[in-house]
Amino acid sequence: MTEYDFIRSFAGKFKRDPQQQNALFESDAELVDIAGQTWALTMDEFTPEEDHFTSENPRQLGANLVTATISDLLATGAEPRFFLHTLALPSNADTAFADQLTDGISATLQAAQCFLLGGDMATCPTWRYTGFAAGPVTAPAPILRRFGPDSRHLWITGEVGDANLAVLTGAPTPAFELRTKQTSLIRPYATAGIDTSGGLLDALWCLQTVNPDWRINLQLANIPLAATVQAFAATAGEQALAAIVGGAGEYEVLFATPALTDEETEMLKAAGFTRIADIIPSPDPGIYASRSTGMHRPIPEPPPCPRAYPALEPYVTAVQEYTQQYLAKT
Repeated sequence: MTEYDFIRSFAGKFKRDPQQQNALFESDAELVDIAGQTWALTMDEFTPEEDHFTSENPRQLGANLVTATISDLLATGAEPRFFLHTLALPSNADTAFADQLTDGISATLQAAQCFLLGGDMATCPTWRYTGFAAGPVTAPAPILRRFGPDSRHLWITGEVGDANLAVLTGAPTPAFELRTKQTSLIRPYATAGIDTSGGLLDALWCLQTVNPDWRINLQLANIPLAATVQAFAATAGEQALAAIVGGAGEYEVLFATPALTDEETEMLKAAGFTRIADIIPSPDPGIYASRSTGMHRPIPEPPPCPRAYPALEPYVTAVQEYTQQYLAKT
């Protein structure tokens, strides 16, 4: 049973509140009408075993945990307002580690203008963290994963691939960027949104699953790969695009927009957005990839799921084989 199958089975046992506005898998955060205003709510748990966040820099770990939690709100057009969390640490955890971790959490919440209301503390063999964030939707309408009828392009904040590179090579987890300013800028134009919590290609597959009658023409040459990814690929002779296939997230945000004016396009580029794909309703739906403006080859199956592999090594092999089969020859 896949994760999606389990979620469908699990969710089917519960009655949905009539004030909830989104369907299952339709948005990054749950959208609820509260006193006549749409609020977005999200909750995530993080562990070193599943998410591979390293902890040699506790302050950065704390910042990354908040950024990863809040990104779901940003993808739905919401402003982070309130935060709750559960932090579990080993009983013999160093006081300095806890202090620095808390400093990172506090600084990032302050940067997001989001307030910690409370939470819980616990003990466990390794650190575990659960974050809950909520905030009002300030976009003209809630931003779903479902494309609007005038959606034509996909834009992404920032660079991708460095978190996957860290997992694949055993390097420290990079700092995630808090995208509150960029996402605020694109809200008037966004017709769909999703974060890259499972990697870029996983996010594209989620979009295609929710929009089964649409075609996503991905321009591989336009993907803003992190400089560390390009340098590693050049040195090690590896396929740089494996870094978009892996399931580690950079927590950047993908937005669909209509066709924009030249002025609007330049504004988004100046703010750090990159247009990576064109999207259209099509009798030949799916994800298609090209290195140029020429022919697009179909990507017929989703990227390997890390949960399906007993250890990191066979998963890395599956990512490399997938990259070679579907992206390297495009």
